[in-house]
Amino acid sequence: MKPLSGENVSMKKSPFMIQDYPHLVKYFASRNPLHLLMLVVPLWIFISYHLLKLNVAVSIFGIGFFSGVLYWTFLEYAIHRWGYHSAYKSKMVYYFLGSFHLYHHKDMSDHRILNAGFLMIYFLTPLVVSPFILLFSSSFVVSMALGLSLSYYSYECVHYLIHYKQYDSGYLKYIQDFHLHHHDKAPNKNFGNTSHLWDALLGSYDPTFKTYAMSSKTHETLITSKAGLNA
Repeated sequence: MKPLSGENVSMKKSPFMIQDYPHLVKYFASRNPLHLLMLVVPLWIFISYHLLKLNVAVSIFGIGFFSGVLYWTFLEYAIHRWGYHSAYKSKMVYYFLGSFHLYHHKDMSDHRILNAGFLMIYFLTPLVVSPFILLFSSSFVVSMALGLSLSYYSYECVHYLIHYKQYDSGYLKYIQDFHLHHHDKAPNKNFGNTSHLWDALLGSYDPTFKTYAMSSKTHETLITSKAGLNA
């Protein structure tokens, strides 16, 4: 697969892989939550089938499902803080990882990358829950996988919505201010995307997001209303 510029990876002028291989967007990013939903429903059907096959007790399902939800809140924080915001010495790592996060910070006009693609959820779910097989029953782990994967999708919806329009009240107002303050004022704080739980626990919580007010210029950069659910 040759780069669009015809140059070597090491000789590329673009800082991010997504700029040199734009066709990869369809595998690693989604246009919007509805597009992503159509691709992840088969995963939920597969997990649900195994839950029924295992005849999981309601108590085990509830504990496992809630554990998956809580686990995801930590993963979204950890991936964002240490996966995307670490200083990498390797230009190749920066070239790849930056394609779907640092590039997102730098170019909000590219609506194609407001959501991660289906490959992420299909890869991430079995990867992060499989170690628990060594500690817990299959019933618990499969329940956990459903909670985690649904939470992951919820996160994608929230992330899309807070970049789609400005909110005046409620949960979306709170998490929008929290997240956009991270974009605009505090790139090393407020890494949570659906809550501030792990920021508060791990020392990266910046409460000044509560008084954050976007300038009109910043609004044009961070709120991408042209994206649209039908884009």
